[in-house]
Amino acid sequence: MNVAGVVKDWLLIAFSWSVIKDTVTPLNLIGYGLAFLGVAYYNHCKLVALKASEAQKSVQKDDFEAGKLLEERNGKEDEESPRKNENRN
Repeated sequence: MNVAGVVKDWLLIAFSWSVIKDTVTPLNLIGYGLAFLGVAYYNHCKLVALKASEAQKSVQKDDFEAGKLLEERNGKEDEESPRKNENRN
């Protein structure tokens, strides 16, 4: 919600500068630039966290599926073991 508020402020400033011909000082421009960098950094961090979360979910899913395959494989080997021993006798 805070990021949307900052964007709304930028739009209001752009409107007042272009339509109402309000003055924009160099100090104002520096502030706008810092606010823009802050929003960009926030979105970057949020995107990185989202990608890390998705990667973690993918790894967990792969581990789960691999575990199921190992269980199935071990179950089949256990079933075949008595047959192999019977053939040897």
